[in-house]
Amino acid sequence: MLGFFPRLYEDELLYSWLARYHLYSLNESPKQTMEELFGNRTQLAIPDLPTCLAYLHRQLEHFHPVSPEQWITKHTFYCYHTNFALPETREFVYQTMCNGVHKGAIHVMTGVMASGVRDKERLMYCPYCVEEDFQRYGETYWRLSHQLPSVYVCTKHSCILQESTVSFRPKNRQEFVAATRENCSSNRRNVTYSAKTMEHLHVMAYDSIQLAIEGYEFNWEPLQKAYRYLLQHKGIANVKGRVDQHALAQQFQAFYGQEALNLLQSSVDVEDPSCWLKAITRKHRKSFHPVRHLLLIRFLGERIDTILSYASRPYIPFGKSPYPCLNKVCEHYKKDVIRAVHITICTDTRSPVGTFECPACRFTYSRRGPDITGSNRYKIGRIKSFGEVWKHKLYYLINIKRLSYRATAYELGVDTNTVIKYTRKNERVDVLSQKVVQWESDKEKWLELCKTHPEWTVTEIREEHPALYIRLYRNCREWLLTNSPKVKARKIVTSRIDWVIRDSEVLQQVKQAVEHLYQVTPPVRLTVSRIGTEIGQRNLLEKKINKIPETKAFLESATESTEQFQIRRVRFFVEQLHDKGELLEWSLKRLAGLRSDISPVVQAEINRFIQQNEWER
Repeated sequence: MLGFFPRLYEDELLYSWLARYHLYSLNESPKQTMEELFGNRTQLAIPDLPTCLAYLHRQLEHFHPVSPEQWITKHTFYCYHTNFALPETREFVYQTMCNGVHKGAIHVMTGVMASGVRDKERLMYCPYCVEEDFQRYGETYWRLSHQLPSVYVCTKHSCILQESTVSFRPKNRQEFVAATRENCSSNRRNVTYSAKTMEHLHVMAYDSIQLAIEGYEFNWEPLQKAYRYLLQHKGIANVKGRVDQHALAQQFQAFYGQEALNLLQSSVDVEDPSCWLKAITRKHRKSFHPVRHLLLIRFLGERIDTILSYASRPYIPFGKSPYPCLNKVCEHYKKDVIRAVHITICTDTRSPVGTFECPACRFTYSRRGPDITGSNRYKIGRIKSFGEVWKHKLYYLINIKRLSYRATAYELGVDTNTVIKYTRKNERVDVLSQKVVQWESDKEKWLELCKTHPEWTVTEIREEHPALYIRLYRNCREWLLTNSPKVKARKIVTSRIDWVIRDSEVLQQVKQAVEHLYQVTPPVRLTVSRIGTEIGQRNLLEKKINKIPETKAFLESATESTEQFQIRRVRFFVEQLHDKGELLEWSLKRLAGLRSDISPVVQAEINRFIQQNEWER
């Protein structure tokens, strides 16, 4: 049984924890330390994916350590290397780390060995973190986040990480080497990168750390579907999912820059048939290094916690139906009446081409997609058929109203040459044409009546001209409803309210509600909406608050901001965890429902309670 063991720090690599024990135990031989910790002198000191942790946990049970699962998921590379792996791979790696079976195969199974992304040559450190550690703890340690292959900056101090003198995979594989002032020299490397590269390195550092401490467990099939959808949305993949590899490589390299890609060991070469970017955007037949998934996800404009939301989305290059009719003379002009679109592939650009046909006027048009903005849905690429309604309108404007070609073209929304072309065809005018002429004449009469008698209602016009109304109602109902006099709104006389008395009554109700809500457990946030719901006067507090000034003043002092509510929840759960003796930062954040991007004020409050708890120990 071990007589002592150091505490495990936040974000500390498990290797670092064991290295500090070796340093303080004053064992002359590393094998002696291995014998004490693992009961095996041949055990290896592995920095990223250590094994035999279940045995180590039994050795330390009397110190009440966290579970082996917490060690593996929060203090090793397990999540980082397995979040994008197959489920059976994750289980294999976890069992190997716990029980030590198949030790040599663990790095092969994760795909690390064959990925082409090498581990860092030496353990990394942040000079500012080292100084803060010595001031706070009297020692420093190797941080998990600083050793990840895709992390080159310290997210806390925004500085470039420095190399220590300790090799990541030294020749002596059985020795734990702790972080000290000697191997974390203050002599910094003067490394500078462009502003663009530094921005990408900061983003990659945040994403990598999030990946290393959260169990996302991505599955290949939905992840591949999400990639395909987003590539289609960016216009890099066609409707069938075929990726334009030249366009992808060009845009990808322009997005990151060669400097950042070289640093992250992820350069792309479109001429190379085995280029990783080609392989990762095709059907996944092998695993890829996490850094390359992170690069692709950020290029597609998403984050690791949002990427899977696109896995079940169908690619709709022209948006959701219905689609608008773009026939200027149709009564459904710019109204969404087209229920379906016929999609084909452009033979020149391989882009989707949508063909739309209005069911009412048979006006048919097409355009090349995909639609990037909302205004694209109102654009016409090519008119395939004008339809009978358009042709009858042309006949009416030319032969009945006797308009010029130019004026007719303006009314129809087409070019003058198009009007001349279809006029010269001298198409036969059938009975429907005569009806259309009658409809157009009726519309003009109706508009003239509305203009001449603006005070008349629809009922009054109908009584004076019943035949005109019934013809329009039967044949042009939507047009009639749109171009009829609007119903005059009736004034509603409401009884007067004594707002002084109402203010006093509501104020008492609000005070009682606030007192009650403060006693609710777990705590709920005090907002105007919540208080209004509690007293059954939510509409009054949200829309008439300026008429009850005393209540308004009280609400301004009683309601909570997001930070104030988060701090109150933290204080509530601190008492529960303190009584159980389990006051840890991660458990406190989980109970309080806090995310990783909390404000500095809330984080400072959490740190104060954690430090106070440590001093009490």
